[in-house]
Amino acid sequence: MRGRLAVLLLSTVALTALSALSVSPAAAAPTCRVGAYVTDLYGLDVSPRTVNADFWLWSVCPSATLYATRRLEFVNATSVTQSDRSVEKVGNEYWSQVKVSGTFRQQFDLSEYPFDRQDVRIQVEDSEFNSSQFAYTADTANSGYDHAISLGGFKIKDFGVRVVTHTYRTSFGDPRITHGKNSEYSQFVIALKLERDDLAGFIRQAWPAYVGFLISFISYWIWAPEFLTVLGARFGILGASLFSVVVSMRAVSLTGTSFGVTLVDQIHLATLLYTLVGVGCTTYILWSWSRTERRALVRRTNTVVAVTTTVMYLVANAVSIGFAVT
Repeated sequence: MRGRLAVLLLSTVALTALSALSVSPAAAAPTCRVGAYVTDLYGLDVSPRTVNADFWLWSVCPSATLYATRRLEFVNATSVTQSDRSVEKVGNEYWSQVKVSGTFRQQFDLSEYPFDRQDVRIQVEDSEFNSSQFAYTADTANSGYDHAISLGGFKIKDFGVRVVTHTYRTSFGDPRITHGKNSEYSQFVIALKLERDDLAGFIRQAWPAYVGFLISFISYWIWAPEFLTVLGARFGILGASLFSVVVSMRAVSLTGTSFGVTLVDQIHLATLLYTLVGVGCTTYILWSWSRTERRALVRRTNTVVAVTTTVMYLVANAVSIGFAVT
């Protein structure tokens, strides 16, 4: 009897232990508090899609072995240098810091250029440990940027740091990761929101298109009782408008750098279309002028086309610029 009771007691203890093991959560990965202070931002270049940044990066870790600033991988860096590295024990924690200077690749959106807003990101990961072995915690309270930073044509509207989990669709050959499984890394992200404040730049790039529009608009009102006497002047004005707009567009357009159609491109393209409609209208008048009975109708058609296309052009410009600005 006693033997059976002992067996039952041992079985109960074993089951209880197994149950506890099955519900106990996995041990949390060790973590360090990480922050950044951007001291300079410069050299923003839309063609190679890069920006240069200087900043201090620090970590506060519970043990000297973690020392997070010693294992840094800058995911979107083209080139980077690290200097002035230090580590110091403060109480029961280890505070380390390093100065970083580098060129970082970005994904610029220039569809609203030159009223565009850009997001600049610097992505940092641990070069050795995945997220199950180590994780960052963002030091948002102490992170920031130097408000004296002057970035030609842009101003910094917002700044923040955060931690995300970055998933790679590979194990990188790690035998500890099951074949076919993804690997995850803790990623520290420095994010700045930029807003272009160069209104003079917009005027400088758009005024040739608007001059071309005015020239084309004037051509509609060049008229004479014998229209053929002013035909050469009208075609000459429209040709000059087309030429000036094409030259201006080639000078300021970013389309050749695979950024798509920008706001400045839209304005130039709209002006080209407006001018081509003027050429078409003038050609129609030339074709119809030989029929005397149609001359009054041709004159009215010229006026209707002029007013309609001008209103459409101005409204389209106002809507496009309004969306870009807001």
